[in-house]
Amino acid sequence: MAMKRVIIGWMFILASCQEVIERPLAEEPVDVIAVEAVLTNENVNQKVTLTHPYRQQNGQARAATGAQVTLTDGTAVYPMTELPSGSGEYYSDPFIAVAGRAYGLEIRYQGRVFTAVDQSRGVEPLQEVAYATTAQGGYELILRETGSLPHYIAHQITWRHTPFCVAAVCEGLLVQYDLKTIDAHEAFKPEQTRLVFPAGSIIVRRKYAVSDGYRAYLRAILSETAWRGGVFDVEPANAPTNLSHGAVGYFAVTSVVADTTVVQ
Repeated sequence: MAMKRVIIGWMFILASCQEVIERPLAEEPVDVIAVEAVLTNENVNQKVTLTHPYRQQNGQARAATGAQVTLTDGTAVYPMTELPSGSGEYYSDPFIAVAGRAYGLEIRYQGRVFTAVDQSRGVEPLQEVAYATTAQGGYELILRETGSLPHYIAHQITWRHTPFCVAAVCEGLLVQYDLKTIDAHEAFKPEQTRLVFPAGSIIVRRKYAVSDGYRAYLRAILSETAWRGGVFDVEPANAPTNLSHGAVGYFAVTSVVADTTVVQ
Protein backbone atom coordinates (compact mmCIF):
# COMPACT_ATOMS: atom_id res chain seq x y z
CA MET A 1 0.00 0.00 0.00
CA ALA A 2 2.89 2.38 0.77
CA MET A 3 4.38 1.81 -2.71
CA LYS A 4 1.04 2.66 -4.35
CA ARG A 5 0.82 5.94 -2.39
CA VAL A 6 4.33 6.92 -3.52
CA ILE A 7 3.52 6.23 -7.19
CA ILE A 8 0.26 8.16 -7.01
CA GLY A 9 2.10 11.04 -5.34
CA TRP A 10 4.68 11.23 -8.14
CA MET A 11 1.91 11.14 -10.78
CA PHE A 12 0.24 14.11 -9.04
CA ILE A 13 3.50 16.07 -8.97
CA LEU A 14 4.22 15.40 -12.66
CA ALA A 15 0.68 16.37 -13.67
CA SER A 16 0.83 19.57 -11.63
CA CYS A 17 4.08 20.66 -13.31
CA GLN A 18 2.70 20.74 -16.86
CA GLU A 19 3.07 24.08 -18.62
CA VAL A 20 0.83 25.13 -21.49
CA ILE A 21 2.82 26.46 -24.44
CA GLU A 22 0.87 27.94 -27.32
CA ARG A 23 2.68 28.15 -30.62
CA PRO A 24 1.25 28.90 -34.07
CA LEU A 25 0.97 25.85 -36.27
CA ALA A 26 3.30 25.77 -39.25
CA GLU A 27 1.27 25.91 -42.45
CA GLU A 28 2.14 23.88 -45.50
CA PRO A 29 2.72 25.90 -48.68
CA VAL A 30 -0.41 26.17 -50.80
CA ASP A 31 1.28 26.99 -54.11
CA VAL A 32 1.67 23.23 -54.70
CA ILE A 33 -0.66 21.82 -57.34
CA ALA A 34 -2.47 18.50 -57.07
CA VAL A 35 -3.04 16.58 -60.30
CA GLU A 36 -5.85 14.11 -60.91
CA ALA A 37 -5.63 12.45 -64.33
CA VAL A 38 -6.59 8.99 -65.58
CA LEU A 39 -6.43 8.52 -69.36
CA THR A 40 -8.31 5.51 -70.73
CA ASN A 41 -8.58 3.49 -73.94
CA GLU A 42 -12.06 4.93 -74.51
CA ASN A 43 -12.66 7.40 -77.34
CA VAL A 44 -13.63 10.27 -75.03
CA ASN A 45 -12.53 13.75 -74.03
CA GLN A 46 -9.64 12.88 -71.71
CA LYS A 47 -9.64 14.93 -68.49
CA VAL A 48 -7.03 16.45 -66.18
CA THR A 49 -8.05 18.21 -62.94
CA LEU A 50 -5.71 20.70 -61.23
CA THR A 51 -6.28 22.01 -57.71
CA HIS A 52 -4.41 23.51 -54.75
CA PRO A 53 -4.26 21.85 -51.32
CA TYR A 54 -6.60 23.30 -48.68
CA ARG A 55 -5.67 24.42 -45.18
CA GLN A 56 -8.50 22.97 -43.09
CA GLN A 57 -9.57 19.35 -42.72
CA ASN A 58 -12.51 18.61 -45.04
CA GLY A 59 -11.91 21.95 -46.72
CA GLN A 60 -12.72 22.86 -50.30
CA ALA A 61 -9.99 22.45 -52.91
CA ARG A 62 -9.17 25.62 -54.86
CA ALA A 63 -8.98 25.26 -58.64
CA ALA A 64 -5.61 25.82 -60.33
CA THR A 65 -6.96 27.85 -63.21
CA GLY A 66 -5.29 29.36 -66.26
CA ALA A 67 -2.75 26.58 -66.83
CA GLN A 68 -1.49 25.41 -70.21
CA VAL A 69 -1.97 21.64 -70.31
CA THR A 70 -0.95 19.26 -73.11
CA LEU A 71 -0.84 15.51 -73.64
CA THR A 72 1.41 13.66 -76.05
CA ASP A 73 2.06 10.08 -77.18
CA GLY A 74 5.48 10.94 -78.63
CA THR A 75 4.02 11.70 -82.05
CA ALA A 76 0.70 13.50 -81.68
CA VAL A 77 0.09 16.42 -79.31
CA TYR A 78 -3.29 16.93 -77.66
CA PRO A 79 -3.83 20.45 -76.26
CA MET A 80 -6.36 20.70 -73.42
CA THR A 81 -8.96 23.41 -72.76
CA GLU A 82 -10.23 24.52 -69.34
CA LEU A 83 -14.00 24.00 -69.28
CA PRO A 84 -15.71 25.89 -67.83
CA SER A 85 -13.24 28.72 -67.38
CA GLY A 86 -11.99 28.91 -63.80
CA SER A 87 -12.93 25.31 -62.94
CA GLY A 88 -9.45 23.76 -62.98
CA GLU A 89 -10.84 20.98 -65.22
CA TYR A 90 -9.05 20.57 -68.55
CA TYR A 91 -10.34 18.49 -71.49
CA SER A 92 -8.80 17.25 -74.73
CA ASP A 93 -10.54 16.46 -77.98
CA PRO A 94 -11.66 12.79 -78.03
CA PHE A 95 -8.86 10.25 -78.50
CA ILE A 96 -7.96 6.71 -77.36
CA ALA A 97 -5.02 6.13 -75.00
CA VAL A 98 -3.62 2.94 -76.55
CA ALA A 99 -2.38 0.17 -74.25
CA GLY A 100 1.39 -0.28 -74.29
CA ARG A 101 2.09 3.26 -75.54
CA ALA A 102 3.74 5.84 -73.26
CA TYR A 103 1.88 9.13 -72.78
CA GLY A 104 3.28 12.34 -71.41
CA LEU A 105 1.64 15.21 -69.53
CA GLU A 106 2.99 18.77 -69.46
CA ILE A 107 1.55 21.52 -67.27
CA ARG A 108 2.71 25.14 -67.52
CA TYR A 109 1.42 27.10 -64.55
CA GLN A 110 2.55 30.36 -62.96
CA GLY A 111 6.00 30.23 -64.52
CA ARG A 112 6.64 26.59 -63.61
CA VAL A 113 6.58 23.42 -65.71
CA PHE A 114 5.39 20.05 -64.38
CA THR A 115 5.71 16.81 -66.34
CA ALA A 116 4.80 13.14 -65.97
CA VAL A 117 4.83 9.94 -68.04
CA ASP A 118 2.81 6.73 -67.71
CA GLN A 119 2.04 3.68 -69.82
CA SER A 120 -0.89 1.31 -69.47
CA ARG A 121 -0.86 -2.45 -69.62
CA GLY A 122 -3.63 -4.58 -71.11
CA VAL A 123 -6.68 -5.28 -68.98
CA GLU A 124 -7.92 -8.82 -68.30
CA PRO A 125 -11.59 -9.68 -69.03
CA LEU A 126 -14.24 -9.25 -66.37
CA GLN A 127 -15.51 -12.40 -64.69
CA GLU A 128 -19.24 -12.96 -64.24
CA VAL A 129 -20.71 -10.66 -61.62
CA ALA A 130 -21.71 -12.43 -58.38
CA TYR A 131 -24.22 -11.32 -55.74
CA ALA A 132 -26.16 -13.00 -52.94
CA THR A 133 -29.32 -12.39 -50.92
CA THR A 134 -29.07 -10.77 -47.50
CA ALA A 135 -31.03 -11.45 -44.33
CA GLN A 136 -33.06 -8.30 -45.04
CA GLY A 137 -34.17 -9.63 -48.42
CA GLY A 138 -32.00 -7.47 -50.64
CA TYR A 139 -28.77 -8.32 -52.45
CA GLU A 140 -25.09 -7.53 -52.01
CA LEU A 141 -22.04 -8.12 -54.18
CA ILE A 142 -19.69 -11.05 -53.68
CA LEU A 143 -16.18 -9.70 -54.32
CA ARG A 144 -13.41 -12.11 -55.27
CA GLU A 145 -9.84 -11.70 -56.42
CA THR A 146 -9.55 -12.50 -60.12
CA GLY A 147 -6.85 -12.66 -62.77
CA SER A 148 -3.12 -12.24 -62.31
CA LEU A 149 -2.62 -8.51 -63.01
CA PRO A 150 -3.27 -5.61 -60.59
CA HIS A 151 -6.53 -3.76 -61.20
CA TYR A 152 -9.54 -2.18 -59.57
CA ILE A 153 -13.24 -2.52 -60.40
CA ALA A 154 -15.79 0.25 -59.89
CA HIS A 155 -19.36 -1.03 -59.37
CA GLN A 156 -21.95 1.67 -60.02
CA ILE A 157 -25.36 0.39 -58.83
CA THR A 158 -28.69 2.18 -59.29
CA TRP A 159 -32.31 1.30 -58.53
CA ARG A 160 -33.84 4.72 -59.23
CA HIS A 161 -36.07 3.20 -61.91
CA THR A 162 -37.54 0.57 -59.57
CA PRO A 163 -40.48 0.77 -57.10
CA PHE A 164 -37.92 0.20 -54.32
CA CYS A 165 -36.58 3.74 -54.76
CA VAL A 166 -38.46 5.35 -51.87
CA ALA A 167 -35.60 7.24 -50.19
CA ALA A 168 -33.27 10.05 -51.17
CA VAL A 169 -30.42 7.61 -51.91
CA CYS A 170 -31.23 5.09 -54.65
CA GLU A 171 -27.75 4.36 -55.96
CA GLY A 172 -24.26 3.58 -54.73
CA LEU A 173 -20.65 3.08 -55.76
CA LEU A 174 -18.41 0.26 -54.55
CA VAL A 175 -14.76 0.04 -55.66
CA GLN A 176 -12.84 -3.22 -55.27
CA TYR A 177 -9.05 -2.87 -55.30
CA ASP A 178 -7.17 -6.01 -56.32
CA LEU A 179 -3.57 -4.76 -56.42
CA LYS A 180 -1.93 -8.20 -56.08
CA THR A 181 0.03 -7.12 -53.01
CA ILE A 182 0.38 -8.74 -49.59
CA ASP A 183 -0.44 -6.12 -46.94
CA ALA A 184 -1.29 -6.85 -43.32
CA HIS A 185 -3.15 -3.55 -42.98
CA GLU A 186 -5.30 -4.51 -45.99
CA ALA A 187 -6.05 -8.00 -44.64
CA PHE A 188 -7.04 -6.56 -41.24
CA LYS A 189 -8.65 -3.31 -42.44
CA PRO A 190 -11.75 -1.94 -40.70
CA GLU A 191 -15.13 -3.33 -41.74
CA GLN A 192 -16.52 -1.46 -44.72
CA THR A 193 -20.07 -0.13 -45.10
CA ARG A 194 -22.27 -2.69 -46.82
CA LEU A 195 -24.07 -1.76 -50.04
CA VAL A 196 -27.44 -3.54 -50.21
CA PHE A 197 -29.62 -3.18 -53.32
CA PRO A 198 -33.02 -4.54 -54.43
CA ALA A 199 -34.09 -6.73 -57.35
CA GLY A 200 -34.18 -4.87 -60.65
CA SER A 201 -31.04 -2.86 -59.84
CA ILE A 202 -28.60 -2.14 -62.67
CA ILE A 203 -24.92 -2.83 -62.02
CA VAL A 204 -22.40 -1.13 -64.31
CA ARG A 205 -18.85 -2.43 -63.79
CA ARG A 206 -15.68 -0.78 -65.05
CA LYS A 207 -12.39 -2.63 -64.62
CA TYR A 208 -9.16 -0.57 -64.76
CA ALA A 209 -5.70 -2.00 -65.40
CA VAL A 210 -3.00 -0.61 -63.10
CA SER A 211 0.66 0.04 -63.96
CA ASP A 212 3.36 -0.65 -61.37
CA GLY A 213 3.74 3.03 -60.51
CA TYR A 214 -0.01 3.60 -60.30
CA ARG A 215 -0.31 0.55 -58.04
CA ALA A 216 2.25 2.01 -55.61
CA TYR A 217 0.32 5.29 -55.55
CA LEU A 218 -3.06 3.57 -54.93
CA ARG A 219 -1.56 1.37 -52.22
CA ALA A 220 -0.24 4.44 -50.40
CA ILE A 221 -3.59 6.25 -50.67
CA LEU A 222 -5.51 3.20 -49.39
CA SER A 223 -3.08 2.82 -46.49
CA GLU A 224 -3.93 6.39 -45.44
CA THR A 225 -7.71 6.04 -45.95
CA ALA A 226 -9.75 2.84 -46.33
CA TRP A 227 -7.16 0.56 -44.70
CA ARG A 228 -6.39 2.88 -41.76
CA GLY A 229 -7.82 2.11 -38.33
CA GLY A 230 -7.49 -1.68 -38.39
CA VAL A 231 -5.17 -3.93 -36.42
CA PHE A 232 -2.12 -2.77 -38.41
CA ASP A 233 -1.42 0.78 -39.54
CA VAL A 234 1.42 2.52 -41.34
CA GLU A 235 3.15 5.80 -40.54
CA PRO A 236 1.51 8.73 -42.39
CA ALA A 237 3.52 9.86 -45.40
CA ASN A 238 3.07 11.51 -48.78
CA ALA A 239 1.95 9.19 -51.55
CA PRO A 240 4.50 8.49 -54.32
CA THR A 241 3.99 10.39 -57.55
CA ASN A 242 5.28 10.43 -61.12
CA LEU A 243 4.91 14.22 -61.34
CA SER A 244 7.95 16.48 -61.39
CA HIS A 245 8.93 19.58 -59.39
CA GLY A 246 6.89 19.04 -56.26
CA ALA A 247 3.44 18.47 -57.74
CA VAL A 248 1.32 15.85 -55.97
CA GLY A 249 -1.21 13.31 -57.23
CA TYR A 250 -0.68 10.94 -60.13
CA PHE A 251 -0.89 10.93 -63.92
CA ALA A 252 -2.20 7.47 -64.87
CA VAL A 253 -2.88 5.76 -68.18
CA THR A 254 -5.14 2.70 -68.01
CA SER A 255 -7.10 0.24 -70.12
CA VAL A 256 -10.77 -0.29 -69.26
CA VAL A 257 -13.38 -2.98 -69.89
CA ALA A 258 -17.01 -2.59 -68.83
CA ASP A 259 -20.28 -4.50 -68.64
CA THR A 260 -23.85 -4.04 -67.42
CA THR A 261 -25.96 -6.49 -65.39
CA VAL A 262 -29.62 -6.31 -64.31
CA VAL A 263 -30.22 -8.02 -60.94
CA GLN A 264 -32.91 -10.67 -61.46
